[in-house]
Amino acid sequence: MRTWWRGTALVAERAFAENVRSRSFKVVTGLLLLLSIAAVTVPQLIGNDGTTYTIATRGTAPAGVVAGLNAAGKSADFTVKYISRATTDAVRLAVKDGSATAGLADGTLYTAAKSDGTFPVVIGQTVVALETTRQLSEAGLSSRQVADLQSIRPPRQVVVGRVENESRAGVGFAVGIVLYLALTFAGSAIATTVATEKATRISEVLLAVLRPSQMIVGTVIAVGTLTLGQLLVLTAPLAVAVQLTDKIGLPPVASGDIWLAVAWFGLGFTLYAFLFAATAAMVDKVTEVSSAIMPVTTILIVGYMVGVTVVMTDPTGGWSVAATIFPLTAPLTMPIRWASGEVPVWQLVLSMALTAGTAVLLVSVAASVYRRALVITGRRVKLRELLGNRSGS
Repeated sequence: MRTWWRGTALVAERAFAENVRSRSFKVVTGLLLLLSIAAVTVPQLIGNDGTTYTIATRGTAPAGVVAGLNAAGKSADFTVKYISRATTDAVRLAVKDGSATAGLADGTLYTAAKSDGTFPVVIGQTVVALETTRQLSEAGLSSRQVADLQSIRPPRQVVVGRVENESRAGVGFAVGIVLYLALTFAGSAIATTVATEKATRISEVLLAVLRPSQMIVGTVIAVGTLTLGQLLVLTAPLAVAVQLTDKIGLPPVASGDIWLAVAWFGLGFTLYAFLFAATAAMVDKVTEVSSAIMPVTTILIVGYMVGVTVVMTDPTGGWSVAATIFPLTAPLTMPIRWASGEVPVWQLVLSMALTAGTAVLLVSVAASVYRRALVITGRRVKLRELLGNRSGS
């Protein structure tokens, strides 16, 4: 066993060095690093100072209105600026020319034609509350009784939607894209490496001193390590930043979703990497790689499309549950569904266990196909030729 791993390590080292020296690896890694830095630093530079509204009033703004709006702004993360005008027409003009978001004069509230409606509603509520307090006091209620009436809270608001947290769901969508691209690029890299070695007869030289299983495992380890490193370059800074600051605009729980996505990449890569290697070993020319790996790539595409069209639309639906449990689609769909906040932990554990078990089975089948296809040269090998009589390596 020690000798087997020593040979596998040599293959992995060789494949690792060749991929690291390639221009595409350097370019992709550099772009991922820049993207990660931008995702962390840009929100910090822009900041999150909230929204600023301006209200124009005739004369000095009433103290009660100022106190009420400032209190509302503190709880809703917006600030209010106050400007005074001498006449009602001047207040109206300030709103019309955009100098003010809203205007208040002589019991009338002026709003812009294209106002979003939020700030004027707050002003209206504030004015109503002040007038209600005045009339209750004039009716003979004590200040304590007025305060008790104003302390009545509205019903608890529960937002009912497809997901528990829209920002977190956005992370799930992004994770789905990144995982799809990572698995596709890694698979293509493995397939190209295998096909190149076979077309240039390098594999024949290696087979003289190594077992086919050492060659396929070494290649998969090398490419998997490089792709995982690229994935960490992209995700690690963002995951840490989400946990440490709220200026990224994502909930802290999204950090766990990002780390979970890395784990899913490991499972998905193990599941598909050996299939990519086995199908690439069946070709005789590097130019045939794309068509050879198309069935495997199609499964990835289907999994991704199901994730963004079915799972994101209805995370708790029957088809969504099935897609996130089925091993071949789980690596792309479960991270998206998990970010919806609607997945029981037992379903996550079951999905990961089934995916890992399926990966082990596919490794055995793919290694056998790889071993037998690698020694057939001069023509493209058909799958039925290789599955008829499998033997161990």
